[in-house]
Amino acid sequence: MIEILMALAAGGLVTWLVRRKARQRVEEAGRGDGVAVPCMLRHPAREGRWLRGRMLVGPAGMTWEPSTRAGAAVSLPAELRRTGLRAPSLREAMTINGASRIVECASPEGPVLIAVMPYEAEHVLKALDGVEEE
Repeated sequence: MIEILMALAAGGLVTWLVRRKARQRVEEAGRGDGVAVPCMLRHPAREGRWLRGRMLVGPAGMTWEPSTRAGAAVSLPAELRRTGLRAPSLREAMTINGASRIVECASPEGPVLIAVMPYEAEHVLKALDGVEEE
């Protein structure tokens, strides 16, 4: 019984922390500050592999900040444009979070996929739409 209560308390704490951080990102974006959105990237240069990192979204645009050595050699293509938004397939959900959304993008280098949680997707979508307008 104590283990169940501890697990529930830990789950509640983690949920509260995640929501608090997401709320902070919304407030920062509202002020016009840059926002670091946790995500996973699938780049044509690293075909078939999801790279973990953050999308730095700000007034000047979007840049990729890898959190592993595998993604260090990868940068976002210059002419990135959004082509779709979808839920991950069953196969993709084994690698990334199944609750996430995948932003499909086209670039001169090939298709780029960005997996982001639904409550964080708005930041990435606005940045991509802002890139298209310029």
